[in-house]
Amino acid sequence: MIREIFQQLLAGGISRRDFMRRTGEMGIGAVAANGLARAVMADPAEAASTITLSNVTGGDITCETLKSWGVKYVFGNTGAYEAAFVDAMVDYPEIQYVLGLQEGSVMAMADGYARVTGETAFVNVHSITGTANALGLIVNAWADNSAVVVSVGFSATGSDNLGVFTETQKVEAIPELYTKLSFRASELNNLGESMRQAFRLASMRPTGPVFIGVPADIWAGKLEDTEIIPAARTLSDTRVYPDTGAIDQAVKWLAEAENPLLISGAELPRWGGLEEMVELADRLGATVSGDTSSSRSSMGFPTDHPRYLGALRRSLQPDKPFDVVVLAGASRLSLARGGHPLIPHDAKIIEFGIREDHLARSYPADLAIWADAEVTLQKINAGLAKVNLDAGQIAARAKAGAALKAKRQDALKLKLEQVYDQAPIAVERLAAEIDKALASDAIVVTEGVSSDQAIWNYVGFDQPGDGRQHLISSGGSLGWGVGAGIGAKLGAPDKQVAVLMGDGSFQFGVQALWTAKRFDLPIIFVIFNNRGYQANRWAIAGLQGRGARSGQYIGISLDDPDIDHVAIARGYGIDGERVTEPGDLAAALQRATEAERSGRAYVLDVIIAKHGGGADAPDWHEGQKRA
Repeated sequence: MIREIFQQLLAGGISRRDFMRRTGEMGIGAVAANGLARAVMADPAEAASTITLSNVTGGDITCETLKSWGVKYVFGNTGAYEAAFVDAMVDYPEIQYVLGLQEGSVMAMADGYARVTGETAFVNVHSITGTANALGLIVNAWADNSAVVVSVGFSATGSDNLGVFTETQKVEAIPELYTKLSFRASELNNLGESMRQAFRLASMRPTGPVFIGVPADIWAGKLEDTEIIPAARTLSDTRVYPDTGAIDQAVKWLAEAENPLLISGAELPRWGGLEEMVELADRLGATVSGDTSSSRSSMGFPTDHPRYLGALRRSLQPDKPFDVVVLAGASRLSLARGGHPLIPHDAKIIEFGIREDHLARSYPADLAIWADAEVTLQKINAGLAKVNLDAGQIAARAKAGAALKAKRQDALKLKLEQVYDQAPIAVERLAAEIDKALASDAIVVTEGVSSDQAIWNYVGFDQPGDGRQHLISSGGSLGWGVGAGIGAKLGAPDKQVAVLMGDGSFQFGVQALWTAKRFDLPIIFVIFNNRGYQANRWAIAGLQGRGARSGQYIGISLDDPDIDHVAIARGYGIDGERVTEPGDLAAALQRATEAERSGRAYVLDVIIAKHGGGADAPDWHEGQKRA
């Protein structure tokens, strides 16, 4: 069987991700499987200590580096400074240029691609203008640990302070706060080493974006001889292993716990550990929650698990207080919401992960372990397997956790029944219909903002194995969803990809549709259209001030003039339709999935009801005369 899987990988019959999954099912660990995959797929030339190049330009050096790292796509919107690089790409047909109409879009595409494939993506944009346009989406990549190398063409060396057009003096300082490293390649003879450094750092866990500026004359310059250290000698699958004493302490506390709570954080769907988290939950009969909703973390833990409660939005109310809490790769978790603790103050907290900034939050951690979450969970499970746990206590806990889950599900079911036939369409109805329409192994990209809660509640995810995968951006920069969906589809062409986003989010990144059409990518785009910036309206309503009293919510309305999102999509060559009646949803979603199966992208613009603070305010916008 293992020989057959190797042969399929070599022949391109299965993806590296499928190889990892199937070898994992055979009991081969992720680290070992990664090493096997790289050994099997290694280019003989990369086995050498260096790659020697003769009579090459800086553009050639860059392309050879990309080739060594297995880069298939350059996501870009370039200018004159990058000419020598893109000119060199003519001789590298194995590397495809993916043109986007705006730098934020191509950054989002690279982000989605990196997250789906687990590979390091490559972006190329132009000068200070491209850097500035891409910055918001670099912030998203930083927040979500996306492995992306952002290359930017700089003005020629020696031109700083001369006032040349789009001068690039100190441009690398712009993204410095939101990258692992931001630097410029200052010499042609070290360009290969600089590119290698960028890829190596971006790919090392915790992964993240790296910014490298390359002056135009360095990309155009020529060298008689140079050497490139291949990726095979640079990549490392080494994990950060937990301290044995810390594992022993965690095992002891969990074995003695009366009612443990497990929180499945953002690092697990990103770097592994979901299956181990399920194992731990079942071993202990423990209740499981996701990150706090404000973390906007990808949903990865199986939605249908009998004791999984979804995103943590408010204090849980178990019959017996939680006394030991495990934070596994959790992101931005806060112990309090509106002054009320989400976790009991006297609970023992065990926290582990590799994002140091998350581990260093200002809430207590009785046992903090800086280590890979997947490996740590494996070690904890192995330790607990040696302990004689109380079967009766486990069964009682499992029953209580299932009751909490059932109570939550009953409330969600009741809410859906109450709004099911509501017009305009309730966001809960739309999310529930989407859940029924999408494939069980779809990749679902969400940028719903004020609709995210309904998506989390009614769309099921089950990332381990072949379940649905969820991508979401926690960085807060809008315009990510359309581009991220394109990158996800390029990274997983055999998977159904659906992008669920608000109308405001769609307009921030709508120009990415052009790229979807150019590459004939069949993607389902669903717009949750409440005709406004609803989250902002909530904030103004929450103040209970002048806006709420007068009904004048400044900067919120998008309904006059009404935006014809479908017409805009058709302008980019993509078909679609607007849906206004709840009874039409199922048929419209069927048409969208049929278009996707036939190889076409499709846009559904669904008019949904406003909800939350200020939803009942009279229609008003800034173009009207104020009282």
